[in-house]
Amino acid sequence: MSENTAFTSVLEETAKGAFYLFSGGFIATALSALCGIIIARLLGPEDYGAYSLAFTIPFFLTVFTGFGVNSALTRYISSLYRGGRSSRIASMIRIGMVFTLLESIVVYLVGLLFIDWLSTWLINRPELSNPTLYLLPVVVFQAIVNASIGALLGFNDAKRVTYVSIIQQVFRLALAPLLIITGFGLIGALIGNTIAYALAVIPALIYLYHYYALVRDNDGVESGRVLLIQMITYGAPLYVSSVVSSLVDTYRNALLSRIADDYVIGSFNAAFRFVTLITIIMAPISTMLFPAFSRLSNNRAELGKLFTISVKYSSLVVVPAAVLCIVMPREIVAVLLGREYLALTPHYFALISLNYLYVALGYMVLGSFFSGVGDTRVNLEATVVYAVAFAGLAVALSGLIGVDGLAYSIVLANGASTIYSLVVARRKHEVSLDYYSTLGVLGAAVSSAIPAYILSVSIQVVGVLPNLLKIVIGGLAYLLIYATLLPKLGVINRGDLDFIVNAFSKIKPLKPLILLIAKYEEKLIKL
Repeated sequence: MSENTAFTSVLEETAKGAFYLFSGGFIATALSALCGIIIARLLGPEDYGAYSLAFTIPFFLTVFTGFGVNSALTRYISSLYRGGRSSRIASMIRIGMVFTLLESIVVYLVGLLFIDWLSTWLINRPELSNPTLYLLPVVVFQAIVNASIGALLGFNDAKRVTYVSIIQQVFRLALAPLLIITGFGLIGALIGNTIAYALAVIPALIYLYHYYALVRDNDGVESGRVLLIQMITYGAPLYVSSVVSSLVDTYRNALLSRIADDYVIGSFNAAFRFVTLITIIMAPISTMLFPAFSRLSNNRAELGKLFTISVKYSSLVVVPAAVLCIVMPREIVAVLLGREYLALTPHYFALISLNYLYVALGYMVLGSFFSGVGDTRVNLEATVVYAVAFAGLAVALSGLIGVDGLAYSIVLANGASTIYSLVVARRKHEVSLDYYSTLGVLGAAVSSAIPAYILSVSIQVVGVLPNLLKIVIGGLAYLLIYATLLPKLGVINRGDLDFIVNAFSKIKPLKPLILLIAKYEEKLIKL
């Protein structure tokens, strides 16, 4: 197979996998968002603040599970399976899963033992220690699911990864609101989440066993201890990075719990949670880029090309979505959460959305790039940069302007981390951005937002349907202007259109839409 054919094959597989993750991820995230909206509405801002704080402890403990084994499974299975060297895969799966299970149980027991201390010192809410007990088993369930998904991604099975997420969110949507309505309140919401996480383990293990059975006959005789050390060695920087990230998130919630009441915390965390709906677009692309970069890690020229186009095309989609969230936050919050959250949440929603403008600088791609090429140490260094920047800024800015200071600290720290990773990628691996396209995408996205912004500030309406109508009108006008400006600014050309059509033409559900957009853009290019 020629290098060009191999590169094209990787792009097609990445596009196809990203589509399945996007479609499945869209369904899963939509279900998750719907569940979150219902829970937020049923509990109200104050109880929703307590609900969001209760997750701090199990999510903090979860990061001490796995030691990066899930990322190692993705990396090594992808490399070995594609290379026809499956003799080590079965052993890696078996050892990685057993290690993850045993280690996560130990972490769960430690959390159980110190729950009162954690509730007091991490979230400044000792009264939440008993409710949090119902959520603690998530530590074990999530660790098993993460390891299984890591292995499935190594086999490039994006479909089954999305099925696991969808199943989890279906049960979460069915159980958590029902338990609240039937009188269990906050505790019911937490129990519903725990059961959903537990049920997601079943399909994850069934799907993984399918592949394990395929490679089991070729199982090698290599020492389990050697394989485990190899996986942990690879995953160690990613693991430490996740520990640092978790400590930063825990620090943020601890600081938030000390400078704000539950109503403000509920408003802030609702904004923080629902702005991540943008990750419906981001997550599938970045997830599928990990194995794609891994398969091209030995070809520097093709690796650089994949990096550049990945940043460019991800920016084309994510940046306008972020800008729309910035200019129409009140309407989005009104539709998602209702009038109770309109006092503070739209402001926080707009501030946190600024994070996703960094996608134009590689924010979405850089982590997958370094993981794929095996240079996971840079991800750790970038996380440390973020942690140090956030820790210093959060103390200073929250002291000056309160909760707003936390939001600005998150945005500025993410900027510092992204720029650091980009500089290292350019210096160490000789990859770069298409800077003209970066400026063009940002310029087109901001310019196109002017009509939507005028609509948002000039007409104030009440109720879900009127606000939804404003979003539809403003969004369609925004997208039409944006799509018109891209070729006029030279951001996309005929070569880009050919590439996009070729990359996505084999995905039948997307083909009509892609061809329609391409036809419109082509006409503008010819003018």
